[in-house]
Amino acid sequence: MTRNIPTYTNELTPEVLADQNRSPFTPEQYASFSEEMLTIIKAQEAHDQRHPIVAIYRLATEGSRTHAGGVIREATTSLTIKLEDGSQVRAARTGDYAEYPDGSRARIVSGAGEQSHWSGHSLALVGSRLSNGDEIADTPQAAVLIAERQGLPMADDFLRERE
Repeated sequence: MTRNIPTYTNELTPEVLADQNRSPFTPEQYASFSEEMLTIIKAQEAHDQRHPIVAIYRLATEGSRTHAGGVIREATTSLTIKLEDGSQVRAARTGDYAEYPDGSRARIVSGAGEQSHWSGHSLALVGSRLSNGDEIADTPQAAVLIAERQGLPMADDFLRERE
């Protein structure tokens, strides 16, 4: 991916946190919900307040870069994400490769774990490790992430290396 598009990291900025804490419903939608639906929504909002977001992990895609200069050129999932410029990229998973300027490649060996299996493989994240010890540093997409919440465990195999 050679286009000049923005990239995103796992930095939990005030803007990201505000966006994650914003209700997805408009006042009109709230007014149209049944009492049962409002009870469910309020319970989820209370849960989220008891367990604030402490970290985020963005989904890695084609165009994601590593700290050592690798780039994920081809991802093998069918999950596509639309970028800000209107183009689409596929989500990466464990087993996909980053390519380096010297022609070498390294396989993605850790990902989101059992909570995100895609055809037997874990979805890759910013922070996923590669077989050469490198790590995915950023992604061109801002839309899909996993939020870690205070007091709630992540999957046992979250970002753990698997061969």
